[in-house]
Amino acid sequence: MNKEQQKKLGLWLASKQWQPWARGTNDCCTLFMEYHDHMFGTDTVSSIYGKYNDLRSAIKLRKEFPTVNEWFPDHGYHSVLKPQTGDIVMVEQRYFPSSYIICMNQAWGLTDDSKRMTKHIINEPAAEYSIWRHEEWD
Repeated sequence: MNKEQQKKLGLWLASKQWQPWARGTNDCCTLFMEYHDHMFGTDTVSSIYGKYNDLRSAIKLRKEFPTVNEWFPDHGYHSVLKPQTGDIVMVEQRYFPSSYIICMNQAWGLTDDSKRMTKHIINEPAAEYSIWRHEEWD
C-alpha cells in the first residue's frame, strides 16, 4: 500500500471512529465491505446493508453469503501470513467472522454494542483467522 492509499485509509478510519455499532448498518461485516468500497469505488456493502437487524437475521444472511475464502479472492484479495497496513483480518467466531482493518500496526474493528470503533494491538488470535491483502497492495 503506497502513501496515498495509507492516507485514504487513515482518513476513512478517522471518519468512522465515533459511529456506534449497529447490526446490519455499522458492524464488523459492513466495516470490511465499506472499507473495500471506499478504496476501490465499488458498492459491495449494498448487498447486505440493512438486510439484518438482529442476531437471528444476521445468522440467516450469513448462510446465504459467500464464505471468507470465496468473497476475498472474488474481489482481488489473496491470503497472507503477516499483516500490514491495508490488510483485512477475519477472525472466526461462533456464527460469523469478525473483521479488523490493519492501519499503522493496530487492528481497528467494531465490537458488538460498542459506542465507537475499537483499536487493538496486533496479536495472533486464539480463534481461527485469515489475513487478506488486495493484489494492488503487494
